[in-house]
Amino acid sequence: MNLRFLTVITAGAIALSGAAFAAFTDVDADGDGVLSADEFVSGFPDATEEIFTATDLNADGAISEEEHAAAVDAGILPAE
Repeated sequence: MNLRFLTVITAGAIALSGAAFAAFTDVDADGDGVLSADEFVSGFPDATEEIFTATDLNADGAISEEEHAAAVDAGILPAE
């Protein structure tokens, strides 16, 4: 892992430490199987652009359920 990624993870964990858990299906408002930036912000209002970018592993501008799960596992997004 590079230093920038670790910094984002640490900042994300701090920023989201008090945030409530948001289930992927609850945040995916249009049910298309990915989270747009707007859906992501709605589900994780304390998240920064850096957290979205760190979560979007394939850099396609959307968060898949797998990317969401990986971010939870990495501590970038809250588990509960």
